[in-house]
Amino acid sequence: MSNEPIIITQRFAASKTTLFKAWTDESALKVWWQPAGKKLSSVENSLEEGGKVTYTFEPDGEDDTRLVIEGEYQEVKPEEKLVYTWNWILDGTALENGNYLLTVEFNEIDGEAELTIHQESESEVEGVHPHKEGWEDALKSLESYLTKQ
Repeated sequence: MSNEPIIITQRFAASKTTLFKAWTDESALKVWWQPAGKKLSSVENSLEEGGKVTYTFEPDGEDDTRLVIEGEYQEVKPEEKLVYTWNWILDGTALENGNYLLTVEFNEIDGEAELTIHQESESEVEGVHPHKEGWEDALKSLESYLTKQ
């Protein structure tokens, strides 16, 4: 069975420039983005086609699992569009169904920034839809962060 992509669109009371910076800047990401409750410890982000992106998270106190998400940019149009791979790695081992392609679009409509996330799996096995709730939580956190800027 084919895996349907996730598409989420949300508007923010911020400029497109501010939204793009919140999405790509290490200091901003450390404040608002905590997938699965993990705390982001470092970001390597080379915003150019073929550039690498690596998000490293601190291990939990309860377990010592080390989460890293890494990928490579396929398309970079600053403040407009990012297309990149997204691979989940736990304790140095890539997850079997953890390879995704993300397309993130930044628009400005009526003085507000609009973000659209399109996530698709590179596998035919169901693996994307559990991420929908994660993205929804992340966007709530991003909205809270942006209102304080």
